[in-house]
Formats: sequence, C-alpha cells, structure tokens
Amino acid sequence: MGYRCYSSIENADDCEFRLMEVVMLKKSRAGENVTSQVMIIDNNQDTLRHVQEHWNDFIDNVIRVKKMEDRDKRKIADSADIFGKGLKPFFPRISESPNKKLLANLSKSMKKALILMAMERYEGNKEIICKVLGINRDKLDNEMSLCGLDQVRKAA
Repeated sequence: MGYRCYSSIENADDCEFRLMEVVMLKKSRAGENVTSQVMIIDNNQDTLRHVQEHWNDFIDNVIRVKKMEDRDKRKIADSADIFGKGLKPFFPRISESPNKKLLANLSKSMKKALILMAMERYEGNKEIICKVLGINRDKLDNEMSLCGLDQVRKAA
C-alpha cells in the first residue's frame, strides 16, 4: 500500500509505518508447515482502519501469492528435470565451451538443470562449477537461490 503524504498529526503514533506479520499454518499428513509474511503499512489512521476492515482480503491475497510462488517453483523443478535429462549428453561439450557466460541467457529451468548437472559432475565443488559456468561464487549462490536450490547449497 502506498504512503500518502499527510501530516504526521494523522498518524496513529510517532511512527511513519507499521509492520504486520501474517503467520500461516498449513496442516497436512506430513505435519505442519509454518510460514510468515511481513507487510509494511503506513501508519495513517485511515489506512489502519482500512486494513482492519479488509483484513480478510489482505490474508486472501497473501495466501494467493504464496500459492503462485509454490506453483512456479514446482514448474521450474519439473522443467529442470526435463531439460536435465535432455542436456545430460551435451553437458561435457557445454562445460568445455570457450563461451564461459553460460547462465546469462538461459531460463530458470535451464539454469537449474545446468547447475544440477554441474553439481553432480564436479561433486559439489563450487570453485570448479563457477569456473566452468563463467560466474563468481556470489552469482552461483544467487542463481541457486533463485532456482530453489537452497537445500542443495546448504548440503554441499
């Protein structure tokens, strides 16, 4: 929600903004999954009143966005599996290519497949993986995070 430039007299207290945490609990057969989302809301009395009156709409939107993110992660994982199977025979050639900016022009699915193949081939040695892919360590960590490979990064 955008900040409106009202006088500070209309604020609920001394602060310009408030943080509101939405904690979501999803129960399944596998157990409970707790996630939280922080929302920043301007501290104007009208805005706070609006949030109170429409709180269920805010919660619905947070849940909707969470589902979209989960669906996107699954699509990326599925596509990465498909690309990975198709690219496996070509990976030795790709890794020996003189063009070392391999990740720059690939989709998330292709990046994930390529990173997974590199992790497998070079046994998780990130120094060699970075050299082969033509990127630095921070870029590799960032790409792994964007592709949902945080667990692989922590395990390696």
